[in-house]
Amino acid sequence: MKIKVWTDSNNRLLNWANADENRPVGPTDEGFEVIEVADAIGLYENHASIVDGKVVPDAGYDPDTDRPTPEPSPEQQTLAVLALEVAQMKAVK
Repeated sequence: MKIKVWTDSNNRLLNWANADENRPVGPTDEGFEVIEVADAIGLYENHASIVDGKVVPDAGYDPDTDRPTPEPSPEQQTLAVLALEVAQMKAVK
């Protein structure tokens, strides 16, 4: 599949999008480069480079650990505090 890639001056991947399969591979006058990849694996924006038309993900980068975890809601925080207080009261008995 062909994709459009936008890179910075160090060839770091800034953004990517699907490209028309009829587009020629290589740099364009439109500010992006068209490359051909087997699949979209490793296309981590800001965590990969484009080297000789190939995607090179950063070594050791794990996109699953990079996702922010949601903060507990105020209700969940209140329930946690109450559960701890109940547990402490039961432990004192």
